[in-house]
Amino acid sequence: MMDQSLLPKNISMEQFEQVLDRYDSFIESISLSKGAKPGQKTLLELDRFRYHDAVSLFHIQYIKRPMKLDDVKTLVDWKLRHGKFRPTLMKLVSSNDEALVERTIEEAIESYQTNGNIPETLDMIAKLRGIGPATASLLLAVHDPDRIFFSDEAFYWLCCNGQKHPIKYNAKEYQGLSTASEALERRLGVDAVDIEKVAYVLMKEAPAETRSINGKIASTSDTKPAQVDSSKKPTKRKSNISGDKTDIVPDGSHISALVPLSGGITTNFDLSLSDPDPFPLSERFAKIKRNLIAGNEKAVADSWYRLLGQLRKEADRIATAGSDVIASINYIDIHDINKVAVFRDALKKRGIAIIRRVVPPNVALSWKEETQEYLLHNPHTRGIPQRDPQLYEMFWSPGQVRARADSRLLEVQRFVMNIWHSDNEDALVSSNHPVAYADRIRMRKPGDVSLGSGPHIDNGSVERWEPDGYGRAGTYAKIFQGRWEEYDPWDSSTRLGVTTDLYNGVSSCSMFRMFQGWLSLSSIPPGSGSLNVCPMLQLTTAYLLLRPFFSPRFKTGPNFLDDNNWNLHVAQNSVIQGAVPGNGVQELSEAMHPHLRLDKTMVPIPQVEPGDYVLWHPDAVHAVDRIHTGTADSSVLYVPACPLTQTNALYLARQRKAFLLGHPAPDFAESGGFPRPGERDYMGRPGVQDVNDAGGEEGLRSMGLLPWDEKKGTMSAVERELLRQANGILFPDRFDSL
Repeated sequence: MMDQSLLPKNISMEQFEQVLDRYDSFIESISLSKGAKPGQKTLLELDRFRYHDAVSLFHIQYIKRPMKLDDVKTLVDWKLRHGKFRPTLMKLVSSNDEALVERTIEEAIESYQTNGNIPETLDMIAKLRGIGPATASLLLAVHDPDRIFFSDEAFYWLCCNGQKHPIKYNAKEYQGLSTASEALERRLGVDAVDIEKVAYVLMKEAPAETRSINGKIASTSDTKPAQVDSSKKPTKRKSNISGDKTDIVPDGSHISALVPLSGGITTNFDLSLSDPDPFPLSERFAKIKRNLIAGNEKAVADSWYRLLGQLRKEADRIATAGSDVIASINYIDIHDINKVAVFRDALKKRGIAIIRRVVPPNVALSWKEETQEYLLHNPHTRGIPQRDPQLYEMFWSPGQVRARADSRLLEVQRFVMNIWHSDNEDALVSSNHPVAYADRIRMRKPGDVSLGSGPHIDNGSVERWEPDGYGRAGTYAKIFQGRWEEYDPWDSSTRLGVTTDLYNGVSSCSMFRMFQGWLSLSSIPPGSGSLNVCPMLQLTTAYLLLRPFFSPRFKTGPNFLDDNNWNLHVAQNSVIQGAVPGNGVQELSEAMHPHLRLDKTMVPIPQVEPGDYVLWHPDAVHAVDRIHTGTADSSVLYVPACPLTQTNALYLARQRKAFLLGHPAPDFAESGGFPRPGERDYMGRPGVQDVNDAGGEEGLRSMGLLPWDEKKGTMSAVERELLRQANGILFPDRFDSL
């Protein structure tokens, strides 16, 4: 039997990575030993096709062409040479009609994109001669790398404790394999492709005796294989409230597929709507949690109970007031001292605001019309969902370029960003110099269900607790010291050193956004693809961060939410509710975060009209209507408010190059490791002159197309130094860079 430490439930991230690192050399050695006949591809060449070339061609988010019979034959050749050879299989596969193969696979993948029904998709593909569930899963895995291929090695390792066991190759076994794979993906933050490779190495390296991670021969055992029965929900051992490690066999049934949309949007997710006990992360997170509150345990516990009391009061207030608590002001009033004072107080407390008529409605509608005309002239533009795009992979349409450079939007961005301040007078950040961040455009249709999302926060997940994430800047230090009342969400100096994406995950933004936001291009009432928010900024942040340190004594009953039912873990476990390494967003639910009472405190924003600007703090809990129940399109331009910083200037240099060349914005340039198509050859794509026409010198500077004047006006020495550094980054030939 395999070394127990290498079984899926026990393997550490370090062990996993060491085995994964051996895969390439292992395949190369097998390829050399097997060789290839004249005109035949080597195993190494086939392996590259399987894991790189084929995915680049057929990934569901950017399919370059339909899969053909020759592609299927190449993948089957890889399957036979990579695993168990079956001499008659290739003849059967080759006997399929070419047109039938292309049509069958195309219809199956379209069906999968529509309903996500894996068994149905495999059944459709398996109608082809020579294609069973295992080969069908291979074709699906090439189109969607988040799905594991039904290989013998993966099944033995994940479902049979590393022992060889008879396989029936049926849908039930594949479901069990998928469930086990998803559990490991969540525990270690790895992907299905890497799990396949690790399983292959572990099962192939020592067939008679399995080596441990240090290369020694592991002891064997008479333990019988434990095959996964997907018809039964795996059981869990209840956690000890004293903080002992929880031993959980996660079933994954409550995890829905994530569709990464980048730019801070993720669609159709719910980490745990039915199960308040999320899966544990790697053990190092238990150590991180212990270190975060070390020496402050009593203070943290006391602060938790104060927090629960405030949450009860504020949740009741929001449940009564609803959307009325959301800050709102008209553009023409942003210089009215009295109105601004009321607006600022509401925004600082709630973290969400609407600024009305930033641009006249007719101007906003003209930007929408220009965008639609741009799409008409360039009909091959991709988007999500693929068959009926509504969120477009497009960054440089005339409407988008004009909006980002518009003097009114830039003025409003300066206005709201000046709500932020810096406790560190030497912090290199300027809210007086907004810079553009190129994001996409959404034109969501009535009835759409593909672009909704549950409650979440963007800009990282586990990074909020990690010392190399938000810990680098001490963003939340006061919360972890038991002084959440002193935590200031609006101190920009504690955001500059942050790393929000330690795992190269989805939905990451490389710029520091003081506000996420969108400009409305249509009338959007609540329920029509609009935004829902939890307007308790300081309280939700403190609760979210402290929640992993506490657990209920009794998990059900009328007193579940009572203070005396919740205890601080004596020995911290590795659970962080709603956070997964590489996910890019922090997810929330009523089950995982019960005291937030999200069913009452998630409120819709009021109706917005064309030209209204919606802005929210980067830590604000928000969601998007799951179903667009309105009668007209819900169209918005994603336009965040970003200050000038060193990091933002570095990104702006990359973004400027993408604009000039017609490439996708840098944060969106790749998906799954493969490049997205750009707008280089698009008819009507704007250039530098269009930016100048739309916003003049200020618009050009926001796009990094014109240097800032370091001597103009009154500014602090720190701000002047920042302009000098930014000019050095963006215009090194004209300015001395550091």
